[in-house]
Amino acid sequence: MKNRVLRDYSTRTDGQLGDFALHVATSLTGNVNFTTPTIPPATLTTQANGFNTAAAKALNGTPADTLDKTNKHDALIASLDQLATYVDLIANGDAAIILSSGFNLASSSSRTPAVPGTTSILSVTNVASGKLGLDLQVAANAWAYIVEYTALPSGAKLTATFTNPHDVTLIGLTPGTIYSIRVQVMGSGNQITEWSDAVQHMAT
Repeated sequence: MKNRVLRDYSTRTDGQLGDFALHVATSLTGNVNFTTPTIPPATLTTQANGFNTAAAKALNGTPADTLDKTNKHDALIASLDQLATYVDLIANGDAAIILSSGFNLASSSSRTPAVPGTTSILSVTNVASGKLGLDLQVAANAWAYIVEYTALPSGAKLTATFTNPHDVTLIGLTPGTIYSIRVQVMGSGNQITEWSDAVQHMAT
């Protein structure tokens, strides 16, 4: 059986879904493997940002706000479905090409999957205003690295998924805010490790 895109994004929380869509948009931008995506990365970015805004407004909003969030949620899932189909078609089972799109890889083997190793945060740097760059320890049998970041003292827990442990950038952060950051590893068969020790760093 060929490798294929893992279509688990519909099960993600609102915050996770928006961040995942933004990650896919970033991964597809300028990606030489995917030159004609069915949904342009800029369009997906606009959709994801619009959904994130609607989701935040719906937390303490009106029924109309909730309906708006639901409509934007369904539209974002539909766009991701289109892109997942496009990625599967172009990648033709090539795992590396699929992962370069920002989507995760579905398990395609009945064999016992290899257990992923753990990771840790080696360093955190301020790469630009509202952006933190992370350097992660390479983990064995890793398909993806899931980064959770929380604005202290009581912000919402947000996540972002990356495939390159040395190219991890958290965006949209609030300057002057300290973030608690930790990471876990996803391996084949959707295996997930425990979270690493948390690291705190201020966005500038």
